[in-house]
Amino acid sequence: MRIRGMLNLSKENIVKDLGPETLFGIEKIIFQSVLLRIIERLSDDDADNFEKLLEEKPDDEEAILSYLRSKNSNFDIIVNEEADKFKKEAVDFMNKIKE
Repeated sequence: MRIRGMLNLSKENIVKDLGPETLFGIEKIIFQSVLLRIIERLSDDDADNFEKLLEEKPDDEEAILSYLRSKNSNFDIIVNEEADKFKKEAVDFMNKIKE
């Protein structure tokens, strides 16, 4: 499953009027947050294997997500937490602008 489908941002009110490039940027930010949380939990061997995977298949999103999911049973929960965190921060930011 691709990260876009996991995040399901296109159905959220906060991003409904954004273009595809902006959505891609948001997804990238959230995915980087997910990566940081998961990578810090990997064993040294798993981190080395992940690095090799990135070198061999840097554009294979399916392989990357599959590897990360296999190494962390809470992967989907982490994705949802990071997406929710981003949405909350975006709403807070927009509310401050309106003040």
